[in-house]
Amino acid sequence: MKRRIYRTLCLLTICGLAACGKKDQSPTAANTPTVTPTPVVPAPVAIPPPSQSPAPIVIKTPKPIVSTSPTTPKIAVPASIYPTPTPVAIPVVPDPFKTKTNSKPDPISKIRLPTDAAQQITPVGIGAAKIGMTFKELKATVGSEYEFPVKTSLIEGFDAVAVTKGGTVQYYIPYPTGTNFTDADRIKHLMTDNPNYRTLQGVGPGTPIRQAASIYGGGATLSMSKENESREFINFEQQPDGLAFRPKPIGTRSFAGDYPESNEDYLKTQKYDKRAAIGQITVSCSEDQCGAER
Repeated sequence: MKRRIYRTLCLLTICGLAACGKKDQSPTAANTPTVTPTPVVPAPVAIPPPSQSPAPIVIKTPKPIVSTSPTTPKIAVPASIYPTPTPVAIPVVPDPFKTKTNSKPDPISKIRLPTDAAQQITPVGIGAAKIGMTFKELKATVGSEYEFPVKTSLIEGFDAVAVTKGGTVQYYIPYPTGTNFTDADRIKHLMTDNPNYRTLQGVGPGTPIRQAASIYGGGATLSMSKENESREFINFEQQPDGLAFRPKPIGTRSFAGDYPESNEDYLKTQKYDKRAAIGQITVSCSEDQCGAER
């Protein structure tokens, strides 16, 4: 029923609209052919299937703008302005306050035994000079090639006759200062610092103390007496009787031995500079022996 009523209303509406259209038409409109527009069908859009990936979008980078203005030319710097530095050796300046140690003492020389009796040192004499011999006897023994100049102040309190040959002192004959040594006087002391003179064991002036100690055994003891003009002596345990050894001065050192600080007049030590050597060898006799007639 409702459908019928709806259809009726639609038909009435359509008829009314058509009647209105016919009433308003102009006479010229009837002569004008009606042009039916051709519908424009849009071109179909190709939709890629889901399996195909869309084409990548390429973004072009714009080219840099090149300036046409003139460029500043580069200036070449000569290499000689900044030459390669040459290494300079820096000298090593020794420390003036550093104590110089004798890490390498003088090497021990080979023992040289005396081959000439005229250059032997024995407990009774040196060379041709013998303890107890008169000065006249010595002159007759050595001959005219020897000379006998006097040397004053050989040591404190003693002058000496220097027995020389060819201008070289062979040994000395010490005697008390203030007296004369005549032909009749007997020899009581003989001393030499000539390295050509040696004991029968090969020890002489210039022999290192430590080498002499190994020859005479028992090490070396150095002594110094303040009452005896601070003279320094060396004593070996097995040294020959009648011989006295004195050390040779070393540079600016006063003594070869290293003595402890003490107020005592007599000092001794077994510590000494390893460079120290024998400087003098003296042969002496007691007053009783030298005073007796031969």
